[in-house]
Amino acid sequence: MNRLLLYRLASWALTLLAITVIAFLVLEILPGDPALVLLGPDAQPDTLEALRQQLGLNQAAVVRYFEWMSGLLRGDMGTSYTYSIPVSELIGSRLKITIPLAVLSTAIAVGLALVLGMYAAARHNRVGDYGVMAVTQIGVAIPSFWLGMLLILLFSLTLRWFSAGGFPGWEAGLWPGLRALVLPAAALAIAQAAVLTRVVRASVIEVLNQDFVRTARAKGLTRAQALRRHALRNALIPVVTVIGLQFGHLLAGTIVIENVFSLPGLGRLIFQSINQRDLMVIKNVVVLLAVIVITVNLIVDLLYLVIDPRLRHAS
Repeated sequence: MNRLLLYRLASWALTLLAITVIAFLVLEILPGDPALVLLGPDAQPDTLEALRQQLGLNQAAVVRYFEWMSGLLRGDMGTSYTYSIPVSELIGSRLKITIPLAVLSTAIAVGLALVLGMYAAARHNRVGDYGVMAVTQIGVAIPSFWLGMLLILLFSLTLRWFSAGGFPGWEAGLWPGLRALVLPAAALAIAQAAVLTRVVRASVIEVLNQDFVRTARAKGLTRAQALRRHALRNALIPVVTVIGLQFGHLLAGTIVIENVFSLPGLGRLIFQSINQRDLMVIKNVVVLLAVIVITVNLIVDLLYLVIDPRLRHAS
């Protein structure tokens, strides 16, 4: 068990190191001059050179990489070229929106998938099963940004239940903040819920055909009782795997959805920083997202051991 945990932590650290190298190399070879973007095409050469020196752009790439990494280890992400404030403060303010949005989307997706997947599995090859599969096929096919626009037309412009965009800030209260995230979270969650529903259905059907479930039914348990008490937990391992992978997709999806709903989150910050060639912000945001994704996958690996005791004994 301890050896497995050490192996996972070492893999986490090596993956993160590789991501920092790749992110730095990709961003450094991109065309464009951040100093020229900040000052405009009419800037004088001596002014451009002074700004490049101020931003450290005249140093060798290796020097810039190690300075960036040493800053990360100290908790210093540098200063944004565009906003002239510490990148850590900029990211921290945006994470207050993106993380709740991703968590709310995951909760909606998991809740829908478990209910619909178990419903379809309990009615395998019947009308209910076919209906759920048809709905999930539609959910997979709909792009999240297009669904977000439809939700705005229906719930904001027609029914006027929610605002069409923007964020009031958490200082306005918990409910106003969550209310502003409901539509974008639903737009992100529908496609993920459709995929996860199919995984839940297939996994539960496979477990229901196992001998231990037949034995439980032979002892007098109803199909619903056998499903809740025995089948669900054993069917969760592939489901947990997909949930971990989907969390990374949700974070990536916030880049589009936050622009559709005008949310000042991390996704919109990435979009703005790319347009402004703010390399310091882009590098740190990419690494932060990578840390979140690989940490979630590490947690998923450890959850396997909690869900299935056989894995603990094997490890």
